[in-house]
Amino acid sequence: MGTFGGHLWINAERQGRIRPGRGPYFTRRVYPSRAPRRRRDLLADGTPRRKVDSWERLASGIVLPPAPRGASSLPPGHRLGPGGWSAEDPGRLAWDILTRLRAHWLSTPDSVGAGWCAIAAHGMPYWADSEPVLLLSERRRRNRTGAGTATHRQLADGTRTVAIDPLFPSLEVVDAGTAVAQCVATIRAGKKTWWVPEVPGLDDREVRAIQFIDAAYQCTHLDTDSIRSRARNIVDRRTLDGLLGLCDLGAQSPMETITRLVLRDELPAGHSWTSQVTISLDNGTVRRQSAPGDNVTTPDLACTSLRVAVYYDGNHHSSEEQKLRDFRLYQRLKSLGWEAVRIDKELLRDRREMLEQVGYAIQVARRNAT
Repeated sequence: MGTFGGHLWINAERQGRIRPGRGPYFTRRVYPSRAPRRRRDLLADGTPRRKVDSWERLASGIVLPPAPRGASSLPPGHRLGPGGWSAEDPGRLAWDILTRLRAHWLSTPDSVGAGWCAIAAHGMPYWADSEPVLLLSERRRRNRTGAGTATHRQLADGTRTVAIDPLFPSLEVVDAGTAVAQCVATIRAGKKTWWVPEVPGLDDREVRAIQFIDAAYQCTHLDTDSIRSRARNIVDRRTLDGLLGLCDLGAQSPMETITRLVLRDELPAGHSWTSQVTISLDNGTVRRQSAPGDNVTTPDLACTSLRVAVYYDGNHHSSEEQKLRDFRLYQRLKSLGWEAVRIDKELLRDRREMLEQVGYAIQVARRNAT
């Protein structure tokens, strides 16, 4: 039972709190089970006024009841509680974006979630929690200033919407393809930023957009055609085609995307990188599929023709126990005729050193192939 798995995650998926997607659990957000309520509804149900007024206030007339007693007592190592799970701290906004979306929707139930709150509703675990809630409606509403307030805009005719929140079945958001297009538009306009390392041949906005689309592929079942069809009149077609051409259905983290982009031109002619290749640790062959318990490894990138494997090591690889496992894996791959390179965030910052290490592995692999 790992951090991303076990009965808590399985139950959350059964409850509809984890949206369907092609990626593993750690690529998909978990909806909170702790839900906001209208203050007037709680008072009408007989909840004491003093008790209601002691709870967290999310918006005018909306409060967040505390989690049930004992609900936050989780097994060691788990990241899943009543607040759900995402990969970002909301910072000054205090609550995750889905909790804020639910709260603002309770105040304006004729509204539709869009942009970053919509893509979070479709399962995106990154980048959204630091953004304000965007609501679309046929009514014109004045936008209030201040942290945690919602932004209101006009709902365009023909906007496709879906209702997917398991606890708020009437809450609608724009469909996944539209949400992706809206978020890409904010990234391309420079309105949404986050740190990215330098990538040759691409500017920072392009890199962020590619990271974002890669992550959207993991938390949904969108493909290039569905994104293109929803992006009309939102993102320029030529710009979008250029981005989609550099995206990958298999990148399971934003830093894996960076690794692929930096290394995309490092292989000799006639060879290519493939993401999430499964390699047998019994004989070194490439497997099309595997079952739990199989003796296999899945590098983030692999050149199967040269037998070069590249891994991006996140924070969980820093423990001594994990380092020992990684070393043994490296040695095993080498004994099976594979050259393995491990890359972490620090090595990504030192691009020259990173390219030297990968280049050396490719050189050795080419010698071994002759």
